[in-house]
Amino acid sequence: MAAKEVFVRRSFYSDLLERNTDSFKKGISKNIALFGSRKSGKTSIVKEHIKNVKDVVPIYIDLCKISLNPENFSIEFIGNVVFHFLKKPLSQYKKFLSLGHLLTIENELKSKSAFSLIKTVENELLKIKPDQRLLVESASKFSETLAKDSNKKFLIVLDNFENLLDLNNFSQIKDVLSIFNFEAENASFIATSSAIKESLTLLKKFECYEIRNLEKNEAFELIENIIGKNGKASEEIFALSKGHPFVAILISKKYNETKDAKKAFLIELLQKNNSIYNYCNDSFNYYYNRARGQTLLKTILKVIANEELRLSEIAKRIYRSAPVTKSILERLMEVDVIYKKDNKFYFSDEILKLWLKLTSEGYDFDDVPDDKMIDEVEKGL
Repeated sequence: MAAKEVFVRRSFYSDLLERNTDSFKKGISKNIALFGSRKSGKTSIVKEHIKNVKDVVPIYIDLCKISLNPENFSIEFIGNVVFHFLKKPLSQYKKFLSLGHLLTIENELKSKSAFSLIKTVENELLKIKPDQRLLVESASKFSETLAKDSNKKFLIVLDNFENLLDLNNFSQIKDVLSIFNFEAENASFIATSSAIKESLTLLKKFECYEIRNLEKNEAFELIENIIGKNGKASEEIFALSKGHPFVAILISKKYNETKDAKKAFLIELLQKNNSIYNYCNDSFNYYYNRARGQTLLKTILKVIANEELRLSEIAKRIYRSAPVTKSILERLMEVDVIYKKDNKFYFSDEILKLWLKLTSEGYDFDDVPDDKMIDEVEKGL
Protein backbone atom coordinates (compact mmCIF):
# COMPACT_ATOMS: atom_id res chain seq x y z
CA MET A 1 0.00 0.00 0.00
CA ALA A 2 1.35 3.42 -0.90
CA ALA A 3 2.58 5.66 1.90
CA LYS A 4 -0.01 8.30 1.05
CA GLU A 5 -2.82 5.83 1.68
CA VAL A 6 -1.74 5.13 5.25
CA PHE A 7 -0.49 8.58 6.27
CA VAL A 8 -2.26 10.05 9.29
CA ARG A 9 -2.07 13.77 9.85
CA ARG A 10 -0.49 14.18 13.28
CA SER A 11 -2.43 17.34 14.04
CA PHE A 12 -0.29 18.74 16.85
CA TYR A 13 2.99 18.46 14.94
CA SER A 14 1.53 19.36 11.54
CA ASP A 15 -0.12 22.49 12.96
CA LEU A 16 3.11 23.38 14.77
CA LEU A 17 5.11 23.25 11.53
CA GLU A 18 2.43 25.18 9.62
CA ARG A 19 2.36 27.97 12.21
CA ASN A 20 6.13 28.19 12.22
CA THR A 21 6.35 28.37 8.42
CA ASP A 22 3.63 31.04 8.32
CA SER A 23 5.62 33.08 10.85
CA PHE A 24 8.77 32.59 8.78
CA LYS A 25 7.01 34.01 5.71
CA LYS A 26 6.23 37.12 7.77
CA GLY A 27 9.85 37.54 8.78
CA ILE A 28 9.80 35.77 12.15
CA SER A 29 12.33 32.98 11.84
CA LYS A 30 12.35 30.10 14.32
CA ASN A 31 13.92 26.68 13.97
CA ILE A 32 12.08 23.51 14.96
CA ALA A 33 13.53 20.16 16.07
CA LEU A 34 11.40 17.01 16.12
CA PHE A 35 12.78 14.20 18.24
CA GLY A 36 11.42 10.70 18.56
CA SER A 37 12.24 7.02 18.54
CA ARG A 38 13.13 5.32 15.29
CA LYS A 39 10.19 4.95 12.88
CA SER A 40 8.00 7.20 15.04
CA GLY A 41 6.89 9.22 12.02
CA LYS A 42 9.26 12.21 12.09
CA THR A 43 10.20 12.05 8.42
CA SER A 44 6.62 11.42 7.26
CA ILE A 45 5.36 14.47 9.17
CA VAL A 46 8.08 16.73 7.79
CA LYS A 47 7.77 15.47 4.21
CA GLU A 48 4.01 15.95 4.27
CA HIS A 49 4.55 19.49 5.53
CA ILE A 50 7.10 20.56 2.91
CA LYS A 51 5.02 18.98 0.15
CA ASN A 52 2.27 21.49 0.89
CA VAL A 53 4.23 24.67 1.69
CA LYS A 54 3.88 27.71 -0.55
CA ASP A 55 5.93 30.88 -0.98
CA VAL A 56 9.06 29.25 0.45
CA VAL A 57 11.61 26.90 -1.14
CA PRO A 58 11.71 23.55 0.69
CA ILE A 59 15.18 21.98 0.80
CA TYR A 60 15.15 18.39 2.07
CA ILE A 61 18.49 16.85 3.05
CA ASP A 62 18.67 13.33 4.51
CA LEU A 63 21.94 13.22 6.42
CA CYS A 64 21.77 9.42 6.39
CA LYS A 65 22.22 9.47 2.65
CA ILE A 66 24.96 12.00 1.96
CA SER A 67 28.67 11.56 2.56
CA LEU A 68 30.02 12.81 5.86
CA ASN A 69 33.64 13.44 5.07
CA PRO A 70 34.20 17.19 4.44
CA GLU A 71 35.26 16.82 0.81
CA ASN A 72 32.21 14.89 -0.42
CA PHE A 73 29.87 16.55 2.05
CA SER A 74 30.55 20.00 0.60
CA ILE A 75 29.64 18.80 -2.90
CA GLU A 76 26.59 16.75 -1.94
CA PHE A 77 25.13 19.33 0.46
CA ILE A 78 25.36 22.03 -2.20
CA GLY A 79 24.02 19.59 -4.79
CA ASN A 80 20.95 18.86 -2.67
CA VAL A 81 20.26 22.57 -2.23
CA VAL A 82 20.57 23.23 -5.97
CA PHE A 83 18.45 20.20 -6.90
CA HIS A 84 15.53 21.37 -4.73
CA PHE A 85 15.96 25.05 -5.60
CA LEU A 86 15.77 24.34 -9.33
CA LYS A 87 12.90 21.84 -8.78
CA LYS A 88 14.51 19.18 -10.91
CA PRO A 89 12.90 15.74 -11.42
CA LEU A 90 14.18 12.85 -9.28
CA SER A 91 15.69 11.20 -12.36
CA GLN A 92 18.27 14.02 -12.43
CA TYR A 93 19.15 13.93 -8.72
CA LYS A 94 22.30 11.83 -9.11
CA LYS A 95 24.10 14.27 -11.40
CA PHE A 96 23.69 17.09 -8.85
CA LEU A 97 25.99 15.12 -6.54
CA SER A 98 28.83 15.67 -9.02
CA LEU A 99 31.11 18.70 -8.77
CA GLY A 100 31.54 18.59 -12.54
CA HIS A 101 27.82 19.14 -13.06
CA LEU A 102 27.58 21.86 -10.40
CA LEU A 103 30.24 23.81 -12.29
CA THR A 104 27.93 23.97 -15.34
CA ILE A 105 24.90 25.61 -13.67
CA GLU A 106 26.07 29.20 -13.18
CA ASN A 107 23.41 30.60 -15.52
CA GLU A 108 20.62 28.61 -13.88
CA LEU A 109 21.58 29.80 -10.41
CA LYS A 110 21.59 33.49 -11.36
CA SER A 111 23.75 34.15 -8.32
CA LYS A 112 27.43 34.93 -8.81
CA SER A 113 28.02 34.87 -5.06
CA ALA A 114 26.53 31.38 -4.67
CA PHE A 115 28.41 30.06 -7.70
CA SER A 116 31.65 31.48 -6.31
CA LEU A 117 31.21 29.15 -3.33
CA ILE A 118 31.09 26.18 -5.71
CA LYS A 119 34.32 27.48 -7.23
CA THR A 120 35.81 27.75 -3.73
CA VAL A 121 35.04 24.07 -3.18
CA GLU A 122 36.60 23.20 -6.55
CA ASN A 123 39.78 25.18 -5.82
CA GLU A 124 40.13 23.68 -2.37
CA LEU A 125 39.75 20.11 -3.67
CA LEU A 126 42.61 20.71 -6.12
CA LYS A 127 44.99 21.10 -3.17
CA ILE A 128 46.94 18.19 -1.72
CA LYS A 129 45.63 19.06 1.76
CA PRO A 130 42.30 20.90 1.38
CA ASP A 131 41.00 23.05 4.23
CA GLN A 132 38.22 20.82 5.54
CA ARG A 133 36.62 23.53 7.63
CA LEU A 134 36.50 25.89 4.65
CA LEU A 135 34.79 23.17 2.57
CA VAL A 136 32.03 22.75 5.15
CA GLU A 137 31.73 26.54 5.61
CA SER A 138 31.30 26.97 1.85
CA ALA A 139 28.52 24.39 1.83
CA SER A 140 26.75 25.94 4.81
CA LYS A 141 26.98 29.47 3.35
CA PHE A 142 25.74 28.34 -0.04
CA SER A 143 22.04 27.97 0.86
CA GLU A 144 21.99 31.30 2.73
CA THR A 145 23.70 33.11 -0.16
CA LEU A 146 21.47 31.57 -2.83
CA ALA A 147 18.32 32.40 -0.86
CA LYS A 148 19.40 36.01 -0.39
CA ASP A 149 20.40 36.56 -4.03
CA SER A 150 17.24 34.94 -5.39
CA ASN A 151 15.07 36.88 -2.90
CA LYS A 152 13.54 33.65 -1.63
CA LYS A 153 13.05 32.08 1.75
CA PHE A 154 14.49 28.58 2.20
CA LEU A 155 12.93 26.03 4.56
CA ILE A 156 15.81 23.59 5.14
CA VAL A 157 15.09 20.13 6.55
CA LEU A 158 18.03 18.32 8.15
CA ASP A 159 16.62 14.82 8.50
CA ASN A 160 18.53 12.40 10.76
CA PHE A 161 20.38 15.42 12.13
CA GLU A 162 22.64 13.42 14.47
CA ASN A 163 24.65 12.18 11.48
CA LEU A 164 25.92 15.73 10.89
CA LEU A 165 27.98 15.34 14.07
CA ASP A 166 30.16 12.75 12.31
CA LEU A 167 31.97 15.71 10.77
CA ASN A 168 33.36 16.46 14.23
CA ASN A 169 35.64 13.44 13.78
CA PHE A 170 37.86 15.52 11.48
CA SER A 171 40.58 17.46 13.27
CA GLN A 172 40.07 20.71 11.35
CA ILE A 173 36.38 20.92 12.29
CA LYS A 174 35.78 19.84 15.92
CA ASP A 175 32.45 21.72 16.27
CA VAL A 176 30.45 21.47 13.05
CA LEU A 177 27.38 23.24 14.46
CA SER A 178 29.39 26.42 14.97
CA ILE A 179 29.94 26.50 11.19
CA PHE A 180 26.25 26.64 10.34
CA ASN A 181 24.30 29.88 10.66
CA PHE A 182 21.02 28.81 12.25
CA GLU A 183 19.98 32.46 12.61
CA ALA A 184 20.04 33.36 8.92
CA GLU A 185 17.34 35.86 7.99
CA ASN A 186 16.21 34.05 4.87
CA ALA A 187 16.48 30.45 6.08
CA SER A 188 14.53 28.45 8.62
CA PHE A 189 15.54 24.95 9.71
CA ILE A 190 13.67 21.81 10.70
CA ALA A 191 15.84 19.11 12.27
CA THR A 192 14.76 15.56 13.05
CA SER A 193 16.65 13.07 15.16
CA SER A 194 16.36 9.79 17.03
CA ALA A 195 19.34 10.75 19.19
CA ILE A 196 17.16 12.63 21.64
CA LYS A 197 19.43 13.44 24.57
CA GLU A 198 22.47 14.16 22.44
CA SER A 199 20.57 16.50 20.11
CA LEU A 200 18.75 18.31 22.91
CA THR A 201 22.04 19.41 24.40
CA LEU A 202 23.29 20.73 21.05
CA LEU A 203 20.33 22.38 19.35
CA LYS A 204 20.14 25.44 21.59
CA LYS A 205 18.77 27.63 18.80
CA PHE A 206 15.85 25.30 18.05
CA GLU A 207 12.44 24.87 19.63
CA CYS A 208 12.45 21.17 20.50
CA TYR A 209 9.48 18.79 20.50
CA GLU A 210 9.39 15.06 21.17
CA ILE A 211 7.05 13.00 19.01
CA ARG A 212 4.94 10.62 21.00
CA ASN A 213 3.16 7.50 19.80
CA LEU A 214 -0.26 7.82 18.21
CA GLU A 215 -3.27 8.79 20.25
CA LYS A 216 -6.09 6.24 20.06
CA ASN A 217 -8.16 8.20 17.53
CA GLU A 218 -5.09 8.72 15.32
CA ALA A 219 -4.18 5.04 15.56
CA PHE A 220 -7.71 3.97 14.62
CA GLU A 221 -7.64 6.26 11.58
CA LEU A 222 -4.35 4.74 10.46
CA ILE A 223 -5.40 1.13 11.12
CA GLU A 224 -8.83 1.45 9.50
CA ASN A 225 -7.27 2.97 6.39
CA ILE A 226 -5.76 -0.49 5.95
CA ILE A 227 -8.20 -3.03 7.40
CA GLY A 228 -11.48 -1.13 7.06
CA LYS A 229 -13.95 -0.46 9.86
CA ASN A 230 -13.44 -3.06 12.58
CA GLY A 231 -13.56 -1.75 16.13
CA LYS A 232 -12.44 -4.96 17.87
CA ALA A 233 -9.48 -5.57 15.56
CA SER A 234 -8.47 -1.91 15.67
CA GLU A 235 -8.53 -2.01 19.47
CA GLU A 236 -6.31 -5.11 19.50
CA ILE A 237 -3.85 -3.69 16.97
CA PHE A 238 -3.64 -0.40 18.87
CA ALA A 239 -2.90 -2.27 22.12
CA LEU A 240 -0.29 -4.53 20.52
CA SER A 241 1.48 -1.71 18.70
CA LYS A 242 1.45 0.63 21.72
CA GLY A 243 0.43 3.33 19.25
CA HIS A 244 3.71 3.09 17.34
CA PRO A 245 2.72 4.13 13.78
CA PHE A 246 5.17 1.93 11.87
CA VAL A 247 4.30 -1.15 13.93
CA ALA A 248 0.55 -0.45 13.67
CA ILE A 249 0.81 -0.29 9.87
CA LEU A 250 2.69 -3.60 9.67
CA ILE A 251 0.34 -5.46 12.00
CA SER A 252 -2.64 -4.10 10.07
CA LYS A 253 -1.27 -5.28 6.73
CA LYS A 254 -0.54 -8.75 8.12
CA TYR A 255 -3.99 -8.79 9.74
CA ASN A 256 -5.52 -8.59 6.26
CA GLU A 257 -3.90 -11.96 5.59
CA THR A 258 -4.42 -13.70 8.95
CA LYS A 259 -7.65 -12.08 10.27
CA ASP A 260 -6.09 -12.52 13.74
CA ALA A 261 -4.38 -9.48 15.30
CA LYS A 262 -2.16 -11.37 17.77
CA LYS A 263 -1.08 -13.89 15.18
CA ALA A 264 -0.33 -11.09 12.72
CA PHE A 265 1.76 -9.30 15.35
CA LEU A 266 3.77 -12.34 16.42
CA ILE A 267 4.51 -13.42 12.86
CA GLU A 268 5.77 -9.92 12.05
CA LEU A 269 7.68 -9.66 15.34
CA LEU A 270 9.37 -13.05 15.41
CA GLN A 271 9.66 -14.37 11.86
CA LYS A 272 13.11 -13.54 10.51
CA ASN A 273 13.16 -11.02 7.65
CA ASN A 274 9.66 -9.74 8.43
CA SER A 275 9.43 -6.01 8.88
CA ILE A 276 8.91 -5.66 12.66
CA TYR A 277 11.62 -8.25 13.30
CA ASN A 278 14.00 -6.27 11.09
CA TYR A 279 12.96 -2.99 12.70
CA CYS A 280 13.76 -4.36 16.17
CA ASN A 281 17.01 -5.97 15.05
CA ASP A 282 18.12 -2.74 13.35
CA SER A 283 17.08 -0.67 16.39
CA PHE A 284 19.00 -2.94 18.72
CA ASN A 285 22.14 -2.56 16.59
CA TYR A 286 21.56 1.20 16.25
CA TYR A 287 21.49 1.72 20.03
CA TYR A 288 24.30 -0.75 20.61
CA ASN A 289 26.60 0.96 18.09
CA ARG A 290 25.83 4.42 19.44
CA ALA A 291 26.60 3.28 22.98
CA ARG A 292 29.99 2.03 21.72
CA GLY A 293 32.17 -0.73 22.83
CA GLN A 294 30.87 -2.31 26.00
CA THR A 295 30.66 -6.09 25.82
CA LEU A 296 28.05 -6.18 28.58
CA LEU A 297 25.55 -3.93 26.82
CA LYS A 298 23.58 -6.74 25.21
CA THR A 299 23.48 -8.74 28.41
CA ILE A 300 22.14 -5.80 30.41
CA LEU A 301 19.49 -5.05 27.79
CA LYS A 302 18.29 -8.66 27.89
CA VAL A 303 18.02 -8.47 31.67
CA ILE A 304 15.97 -5.26 31.54
CA ALA A 305 13.79 -6.65 28.73
CA ASN A 306 12.67 -9.44 31.04
CA GLU A 307 12.15 -7.42 34.20
CA GLU A 308 12.39 -3.83 35.46
CA LEU A 309 15.07 -3.90 38.16
CA ARG A 310 17.12 -1.66 40.42
CA LEU A 311 20.81 -1.04 39.86
CA SER A 312 21.92 -3.48 42.58
CA GLU A 313 19.66 -6.21 41.17
CA ILE A 314 20.98 -5.74 37.63
CA ALA A 315 24.56 -5.86 38.93
CA LYS A 316 23.87 -9.23 40.54
CA ARG A 317 22.34 -10.62 37.35
CA ILE A 318 25.41 -9.75 35.25
CA TYR A 319 27.98 -10.58 37.94
CA ARG A 320 29.52 -7.13 37.99
CA SER A 321 30.01 -4.43 40.62
CA ALA A 322 27.46 -1.66 41.05
CA PRO A 323 29.86 1.07 39.76
CA VAL A 324 30.61 -0.89 36.56
CA THR A 325 26.92 -1.60 36.01
CA LYS A 326 26.01 2.02 36.71
CA SER A 327 28.50 3.23 34.10
CA ILE A 328 27.00 0.97 31.41
CA LEU A 329 23.42 1.90 32.33
CA GLU A 330 24.30 5.59 32.06
CA ARG A 331 25.68 4.97 28.58
CA LEU A 332 22.48 3.20 27.55
CA MET A 333 20.39 6.07 28.92
CA GLU A 334 22.52 8.56 26.98
CA VAL A 335 21.54 6.90 23.70
CA ASP A 336 17.83 6.78 24.67
CA VAL A 337 17.30 3.01 24.71
CA ILE A 338 16.43 2.89 28.45
CA TYR A 339 15.31 5.35 31.10
CA LYS A 340 15.20 5.43 34.89
CA LYS A 341 12.07 5.93 36.97
CA ASP A 342 11.64 5.38 40.72
CA ASN A 343 15.12 3.82 40.85
CA LYS A 344 14.24 1.15 38.29
CA PHE A 345 15.29 0.90 34.64
CA TYR A 346 12.85 0.58 31.75
CA PHE A 347 12.95 0.19 27.97
CA SER A 348 11.97 3.30 26.02
CA ASP A 349 10.55 1.18 23.17
CA GLU A 350 8.02 -1.42 24.36
CA ILE A 351 8.06 -3.29 21.03
CA LEU A 352 11.83 -3.61 21.10
CA LYS A 353 11.62 -4.78 24.70
CA LEU A 354 9.15 -7.55 23.81
CA TRP A 355 11.18 -8.61 20.76
CA LEU A 356 14.37 -8.86 22.82
CA LYS A 357 12.59 -10.73 25.61
CA LEU A 358 11.06 -13.31 23.28
CA THR A 359 14.05 -13.77 20.97
CA SER A 360 16.35 -14.21 23.98
CA GLU A 361 14.01 -17.04 25.02
CA GLY A 362 14.47 -18.69 21.63
CA TYR A 363 11.28 -17.49 19.97
CA ASP A 364 12.32 -16.49 16.48
CA PHE A 365 11.07 -18.31 13.42
CA ASP A 366 12.74 -19.12 10.14
CA ASP A 367 9.35 -20.12 8.71
CA VAL A 368 5.75 -19.08 9.37
CA PRO A 369 4.90 -20.55 12.81
CA ASP A 370 1.96 -22.88 13.23
CA ASP A 371 -0.99 -22.15 15.52
CA LYS A 372 0.42 -24.28 18.33
CA MET A 373 3.62 -22.25 18.44
CA ILE A 374 1.67 -18.98 18.25
CA ASP A 375 -0.48 -20.08 21.19
CA GLU A 376 2.65 -20.87 23.18
CA VAL A 377 4.24 -17.47 22.49
CA GLU A 378 0.99 -15.61 23.29
CA LYS A 379 1.36 -16.76 26.88
CA GLY A 380 4.47 -14.60 27.12
CA LEU A 381 2.73 -11.41 25.98
